[in-house]
Amino acid sequence: MSKKENAAMLAAVFLFWFSVYTYPSFLQDYCMQHLGAGAFMVGMITGSYGFTQMLLRIPLGILSDAVKKRKLFVMLGFGISALSAAGFLLVDGMRGNAAAVAALVFRGMAGVACSTWVTFSVLYTASYRREEVPAAMSRLMLPQFGSQVVAMLLGSQMAQRMGAASAFLMALASAILGIIALSQVRDVPPEGGPLTLRSVAKIAMDRDLMLGTVLSMVMHLVVWATVLGFVQNWARDVLQLSTGELGYLSVMYLVPNTLLSRFSGDHLTRRFGRRAVLMTGFFAMALACALYPHTVDLWSLMGAQALMGAGIGLILPLTMSAAIQNIPGDKRSTAMGVHQAVYGVGMFLGPVLAGAIVEGGTVLQDGVMVATGGYIANFYVCFAISLAGAAMTFLSFRKKG
Repeated sequence: MSKKENAAMLAAVFLFWFSVYTYPSFLQDYCMQHLGAGAFMVGMITGSYGFTQMLLRIPLGILSDAVKKRKLFVMLGFGISALSAAGFLLVDGMRGNAAAVAALVFRGMAGVACSTWVTFSVLYTASYRREEVPAAMSRLMLPQFGSQVVAMLLGSQMAQRMGAASAFLMALASAILGIIALSQVRDVPPEGGPLTLRSVAKIAMDRDLMLGTVLSMVMHLVVWATVLGFVQNWARDVLQLSTGELGYLSVMYLVPNTLLSRFSGDHLTRRFGRRAVLMTGFFAMALACALYPHTVDLWSLMGAQALMGAGIGLILPLTMSAAIQNIPGDKRSTAMGVHQAVYGVGMFLGPVLAGAIVEGGTVLQDGVMVATGGYIANFYVCFAISLAGAAMTFLSFRKKG
């Protein structure tokens, strides 16, 4: 890949994730306050993003390897992302059950778009040798999470000042620009024999792929139950933060996430070993979950968010690189499809489980429904799940492995 193509590719990565993340910082609160959805329905709307990825990523990966094309699927992803954003522009003028169902559909479409990340990440790493994949994944994280920082901050500020429709419109424009950027990148077909059921089964049984996938699922379950789920509602309902301040919360978890993602797959792993880095990440996430119930204002909540972001940044590049590091280049889309589909289970179950916990802990006080106890219960459940991730890492990897 030439320098020009590499720059276009990284720009496309930035625009891809920007198109999906201009509104998640306020989506849960928007669905509750603006559309009138209940806590469980909000969890379903949030979870639909992971549900569609869970269903589609393996078939997309297998299909990409079978036809030996990557770019075609990424272009399709940009197009669906644009349709999702356009759909939310329509939802903005609706209210009630119909609006909530429409939001469920269009958020699910965003998940369909992100299912093509399977081929996006493989397209970028195709020119790297096996030992270079973790470092390449870390480099890919910079535009991925950097775009989310900018998108969430801009989206929340624009939503507060100009209305949610402005954030949805920005997502639509970003998807269109991404198609233009990606058109500058060539699709080099991978070499290798035809894909067979036996080769797919062999890929799925790779030990590193299995370990990295399970740990990623645990991480995503916690993330989508907290920082990308009901932390927003805790901030608005309990701490009384504004829509603009919700954007700052998102940035506060994404900044350490972005910085540590750049180094965890390369420098930190070489220095301390994969097990130590992964365990530190899960302990940071657990500590964040334990601190959420004790936050009292924006600054204390931002501190907990920073810890959560640091944990994600340590874990994510290592679990992603494990998915394809041992896999031949012509089979990597299948491997990444397996990896991302299974961690999509966590993206779906996290907010759905959290929504059920929050709704179950909501009580009537002085004629008003109060969910504080449900939020706290959710945070402590996620604390226990994060510790389980650390224990699984300790038992599964060698000390310097």
